[in-house]
Amino acid sequence: MLKKNYVAKSLLALVAAGAIVSCKPSLQENSPSNGQADFSRYVAVGNSLTAGYADGGLYLEGQQNSFPEILAKQFKAVGGGEFNSPFFAEAQANGSGYAQLSGFTATGTPVTSTVTTNLAYVAPGRFAKYEGTFNNFGMPEMKVAFLESNGYAANNPFFARILGSASANSTYMDVVEAAMNDQKATFFSFWEGQTDVLGFAYTGGSQTLTPVTQFETIYNRSVNKLIGTAKRKGVLGTIGDVLGLPYFNVVTVKALQAAVGQPVTFYVRTGTNTVVPADSTFKFTLPLSSAGLIGVPDAQKRPYGLHPGNPIASNWVLDPTEQALIRTRTNEYNAKIKEIASRNDLALVDIDDLMRQFATPKMVNGAELSTAFITGNIFSLDGIHPTPLGNALTANAFIKAINQHYNANVPIVNVAHYRGVKFPGAAAK
Repeated sequence: MLKKNYVAKSLLALVAAGAIVSCKPSLQENSPSNGQADFSRYVAVGNSLTAGYADGGLYLEGQQNSFPEILAKQFKAVGGGEFNSPFFAEAQANGSGYAQLSGFTATGTPVTSTVTTNLAYVAPGRFAKYEGTFNNFGMPEMKVAFLESNGYAANNPFFARILGSASANSTYMDVVEAAMNDQKATFFSFWEGQTDVLGFAYTGGSQTLTPVTQFETIYNRSVNKLIGTAKRKGVLGTIGDVLGLPYFNVVTVKALQAAVGQPVTFYVRTGTNTVVPADSTFKFTLPLSSAGLIGVPDAQKRPYGLHPGNPIASNWVLDPTEQALIRTRTNEYNAKIKEIASRNDLALVDIDDLMRQFATPKMVNGAELSTAFITGNIFSLDGIHPTPLGNALTANAFIKAINQHYNANVPIVNVAHYRGVKFPGAAAK
């Protein structure tokens, strides 16, 4: 039964992680070194992936297991100092709310529910303010295109939450630059650009992709601010293949056919407003699986998605042309990120390479880890953001790049300390 497979694979992932820990460390692993970098005052800059967003929301456990939090723990072995994130208070630990796995249907389909208690809202669209200094500037919903936007706090409650005494008209990079100077930051991580692609992708092409020239200009200015007059060292992260995320690979034509119980033809509206029959080259978004739309008749009694007169709307699907545009634009953004990293002698993490390693199940001491939804244990229930285990893998990718570029020996992460997908009744690690 599918439910048992989900549980078994999750448990195997934890067992395998424990087996990794039992391996005898090498002499190099026993000799931590900061190399040519100074990790004493580390600052993390980026979007939701830096903030610890997971399961469709930002909440305390996710924040505590963000990749910068994990990275900062490893930096302590090589001279790293205190690292603080703008955590939600315990009484508001569920933050913005998030999805949790409630169980499975009789056919093994995962069932999720939304956590709505102990939230951090003090009014609709407004969080309780965070007071205090912090080092993790991960900002959900942040695009490169928004990094220099004046008054951005009015459009992003996560940013408004951490503004402190800064003007409401301040840009994100203004706030980051001032904090880095005040804290005398010595090292930074900057992982940005994913949302510029995802905004287009998860809306089925409804949003606009950031023009490459604008992306390069803002990204370059932002890196210059992070380096600053102090000539700080740092690490940049590229953009992974968003089309490889579970969000775009759970709902398929075959899955839809299985849901209706017969090999019917599905019709979709493409990005060019034409209606065509869908085949295996089309990618549907994850929320379509729980939207309850398929087969629902319209006023003319035409079943949704099963009749060309009532097709699946374009916001639920990426057609082959849109997918090609996503890949092209991602490659163009990554080329600029790599150029900027090289020009400024910064370490570079190839996130796409990390995703490719797990695109097909990878055996780790007898357990499978992959980018598959739930069973893969790397991605959370939103199909986009990592689990704590996924963040540990991400932190190790950053450590590898840092060690190589700065001739350092930051210890790798003990992944056994971090969970994969959380099952009903399971306690947090």
